[in-house]
Amino acid sequence: MKNGRSGTVVAAFVAVLLMVGLVTVLPVAAHHAIQAEYDMNEIGSFTGTLTRFAMINPHVRWLFEETKADGTVEEWEMSGAGPGALRQAGLVRIFKVGEVYDVTFAPAFNGANLGRVRQMTFPDGRVVTLFHEDPTSVEAQQLNQ
Repeated sequence: MKNGRSGTVVAAFVAVLLMVGLVTVLPVAAHHAIQAEYDMNEIGSFTGTLTRFAMINPHVRWLFEETKADGTVEEWEMSGAGPGALRQAGLVRIFKVGEVYDVTFAPAFNGANLGRVRQMTFPDGRVVTLFHEDPTSVEAQQLNQ
């Protein structure tokens, strides 16, 4: 009887450890580093018309259309911080669909028209930096020249 009871206790203990392990590991595995998706050492840019601004989790999204010199249109999707960060900074209502912005970004490694937004220059000349990386980075050095 004693061995049966201790076996049950050990099995229950192992089950609890596994559950605690899953609860603590899964959220970490679900979150990703932006450096895994975007080339933080490169800077892309385009001028485009904002077609959609989405305050969604986990990252805010801006969708743009860039009209090339030959008349073709390319669609771009930029991501940024979470909605809470933009709300706290008072940046929720400054982006207007239909306005044209100059955008700099860290390009996606896969070559798609995706990026992690760095800066946006508004039609009135205002520049908003939406990038939280190290100020000694390649981007910061290039922007400060």
